[in-house]
Amino acid sequence: MNTLKIVSKLIPALFGAALLLSAPAFAGHGPHDGQSPELRMLKGLDLTDAQREQIRTLAAASKADEADLAARQQQHDALQALIKAPQFDEAAARILLEKQQASMLEHQLKRLKLQHQIRAVLTDEQKTKLDERMAKMRDRMAERTGKDD
Repeated sequence: MNTLKIVSKLIPALFGAALLLSAPAFAGHGPHDGQSPELRMLKGLDLTDAQREQIRTLAAASKADEADLAARQQQHDALQALIKAPQFDEAAARILLEKQQASMLEHQLKRLKLQHQIRAVLTDEQKTKLDERMAKMRDRMAERTGKDD
């Protein structure tokens, strides 16, 4: 796989991860009431009641596994303390950033696993429709990033 294909798939994943990390701060606000992008993309796929219940169960189990918001705030506060300190402690910064990256990696892994589990619940027709929606979303994002340059 060439580098451009890898990067084109990695950027939306990282963007999605950033959105998910910020979601708890905005949960219940706005038009989506804190619903994840994965679940919003399923609207209009004509899910059966059984599929809806399975997906709700998967999403609830995944949400229970999410990193504690207080722990993320603690990481942020520790980084801010380093910034404000009279002397910069590079070793401490590296340790904090490595912990943050490990946490982000686990979060992304759980998110990908949830997407895979949700996809397994869908019919072939629903998967095709979802793939078309995802392609349109990628195209819209590419258009937006192209206009911003």
